[in-house]
Amino acid sequence: MAKKRAPRSRRWWRRPAVIITIVAVVVVAGAGTAAAVFFLSPKAATQRLVAAAVGTYDQSVSASGTIEPATVANLTFSSSGTVTAVDVQVGQTVTAGQALASIDPTQLQSQVTLAQAELNQAETQQTAAAGGTSAQVAAASAQVASAQAKLQLAQTAVSQATLSSPIAGVVAAVNVSVGAQIGSSGTSSSSSSSSASRTSTSTGTSSTSSTPTSSAAAITVISPTSWVVSTTVSNADLANIKTGMQAQVTPTGATQAIFGTVQSIGVQSTSSTAGVAQFPVTVALTGSPTGLYAGTVASVNIITKELDNVLTVPTAAVRTENGQTVVTVSDNGSQQTVQVTLGQIFGAQTQITNGLTEGQEVVVPVTQSFRTGSGSGGSSIFGGTGGTGGSGRTGGTGGSGTGGSGRTGSGSGSSTSGGN
Repeated sequence: MAKKRAPRSRRWWRRPAVIITIVAVVVVAGAGTAAAVFFLSPKAATQRLVAAAVGTYDQSVSASGTIEPATVANLTFSSSGTVTAVDVQVGQTVTAGQALASIDPTQLQSQVTLAQAELNQAETQQTAAAGGTSAQVAAASAQVASAQAKLQLAQTAVSQATLSSPIAGVVAAVNVSVGAQIGSSGTSSSSSSSSASRTSTSTGTSSTSSTPTSSAAAITVISPTSWVVSTTVSNADLANIKTGMQAQVTPTGATQAIFGTVQSIGVQSTSSTAGVAQFPVTVALTGSPTGLYAGTVASVNIITKELDNVLTVPTAAVRTENGQTVVTVSDNGSQQTVQVTLGQIFGAQTQITNGLTEGQEVVVPVTQSFRTGSGSGGSSIFGGTGGTGGSGRTGGTGGSGTGGSGRTGSGSGSSTSGGN
């Protein structure tokens, strides 16, 4: 009888119990790495201490306005005729008295000749009436005066056949061309615009212009070195604004403010916003600022009052508890709630009129930022399960990674969690 061989002992790694134990160790190892990331993350600060400080603050009225040249010359031919010359173009710099455009003076000169003949005849009749009655003398004198006035107008029309700039500046608009016919109704202005506090000058009859350029003007010249800002304020703010008050003007896109002063305040509403009447206010910019363009929108802050020795704390430190306004004061590590009385609010700072003294430290809550955690998966000859992702201070969703296959597989997990 053949001898029965003793059964082979199984290798240890083939035993199910042992295998289960090994896998469990791998999973725990993977998760343990992620847990370490969470507990080792630094704790973000939730508050900071800021001392109550005394400073100087301004009360102001804010508005939006439009930058415009301080002086605008809207030039128009006062007589009809054909344009024979246009000597400038938009953007060109001109001097005071420089010729800009002309019309044919032939017809205008003939009117001068006719007016001169009428004056000569009137003077002859006046001489003949010298020995007559007082009524005849008076009538002859009136004829002479009328003829003299007609001649003067005709001579003025000839002189105005050429448009000349009354100011040194820059050509802002040219609305005529050679060969164009100018109608007899073409008149223009020579006045100071009360609504915009700008000087608008030109030839012809008087009118008021509230815009930098006029479509009726043949040529418009503006001042390039002196500027104003036209804005409006509500009736509630109007009483607080006085001429001469300082203003800060910041053109759109600029980072630095330009200083100015309130030049004029309208007493009649020109518009309304959401049913609130708006009154025109003009701010004259100080000096001769450069780099400005007519029509640019700007923010305007008119300083209505300057407050000295104002005690303030960060606005974020102030809160309401049980119907009372309070702050938390820190004194040598000990914190206590203190009731305070508020004054003005200056954006991020709030005035404290009672309850605090300069130098006392108040607690200001800090908003925490987002934090990112991560975990590494375990590894084994069978591949591991990814570890649980780290989390933010207030918890988040843990991610997990899938272990690689094979004898040295590994996995990783990550998550992002927001704090408060």
